[in-house]
Amino acid sequence: MKNQIDSIFHVLGNKTRREILFALSDEPMYFNQVSKQIGIGQQAMLRHMQALVDTGFVKTYGEKSDFGAPDRKYYRLESAFNLSISLSEDEFTIDYNEEKIPHDKIDRLSNKKFKQISEDPSIALGTLRKYLTEIDNDIQNLQHEINDLKAIRQTLLQKVHKIGHDNFAHLERKIIYKMMRETPTSVTELSHMLSENKSEVIIALRELHDKMDRGTMRTLVGELTT
Repeated sequence: MKNQIDSIFHVLGNKTRREILFALSDEPMYFNQVSKQIGIGQQAMLRHMQALVDTGFVKTYGEKSDFGAPDRKYYRLESAFNLSISLSEDEFTIDYNEEKIPHDKIDRLSNKKFKQISEDPSIALGTLRKYLTEIDNDIQNLQHEINDLKAIRQTLLQKVHKIGHDNFAHLERKIIYKMMRETPTSVTELSHMLSENKSEVIIALRELHDKMDRGTMRTLVGELTT
């Protein structure tokens, strides 16, 4: 997953490639259309498009041209993922979720929430605008709830970090902080997560056992195998 995230940052870190993705989010376009809309030369455009295709952000397909001309190559968006970055005084996380929702599920969700959309374009556009506004409002309300939960989470993490700083050694704190978020099943896996020597992690775990009661220790680290 780390390589995938690095690739995403590499692609999205370039302003021109972001503009290309914005342009293609409205509809597929052929090469010259995108180049003209973005306002860059064809050679530069070719390099950016190749980077987007190589990383799976964009896919090409052919479409027959009029008057017997060769098929025209179109570009469209291909990837489907969510990337969320949280940065606060007590936490830095990158959450990556790649999930393509099946079309039949999308249809079920849409039919459940919205009425049939008219075949008349003049009516359908107004209805679609109304539905999009409702969805955007729902997303905004949910985001407010998520922000409240993140604020509570930050308060809890502050307490964890204060306890760690006041009572435990450096490696012991690293173990505590890691176990608050993840659940490795073995000391080997934990050592790998911490980028620490396994023998030193074992010593730190023993120190934690001596400093905490058995129930708290079991809740914190579970039953780690060697």
